[in-house]
Amino acid sequence: MALEGVILDVDGTLVLSNDAHANTWVEAFAAYDLEVPFETVRPLMGMGGDQLIPKVVPELNGEEGTGKAIAKLRKELLFNKYTALPAVMMYS
Repeated sequence: MALEGVILDVDGTLVLSNDAHANTWVEAFAAYDLEVPFETVRPLMGMGGDQLIPKVVPELNGEEGTGKAIAKLRKELLFNKYTALPAVMMYS
């Protein structure tokens, strides 16, 4: 029987990307003059931006305003700086 396709869970299974994800958050926060240490963000990897942003900067959320802009920038940094995979292969 011939294989028709293969599905791989690349992010986190074949590639350890948590540090890259954490670095993108640190850079995105810094772009908005918010100093958030890597050590603060790293343990939160796996948490969506809607939860991560208010956890590290309580006055923001990932749904609107500056929080939404930070989340958008974080995604752009991940796709353009920290990974060679096309954006369509990644998730947010």
